[in-house]
Amino acid sequence: MLRIVGGVFAASLAAPYLASLFIFVLIPVFGASTGANLVLGPLPHIEELLDLLKFLVIGTLGTAIFGLPILIAAASLAFLLHILDLRSKLHAIASGGGLGCLAVVLLFVRDRDDVWVFPLAGALSGAICGWIYWRIAYSGTRSHPQDEPVTGP
Repeated sequence: MLRIVGGVFAASLAAPYLASLFIFVLIPVFGASTGANLVLGPLPHIEELLDLLKFLVIGTLGTAIFGLPILIAAASLAFLLHILDLRSKLHAIASGGGLGCLAVVLLFVRDRDDVWVFPLAGALSGAICGWIYWRIAYSGTRSHPQDEPVTGP
């Protein structure tokens, strides 16, 4: 149980940083509304590597503002996965991607120009956080027969 709680905390802490990194990288690729540019600043081109480090500041602000709701949502999802006995890597990554996509879309999409940037950033960051959760909570444990390696006679 302690591993599950640790996985939830680690994934919840990583979520705002990963989401801001993906948003920051995807805005020049897909373009976005001025609302997104107010948060991240106008990005005609990524000219310096140091500009990319802005995601750390935005991730820290995201953790301060949305940390508790992210933790509650991640803990609820982990509880649901645990109760339903869905402990595979695929379930954790898919459900994390869905939760990340939903959360980022509900928080930030305001314009039709944001159609690709925010859902994709949320899904990518959520999938990575789902993998982080699974890696901490269940990797290395052999609690189910389907987790056992198949060996021949």
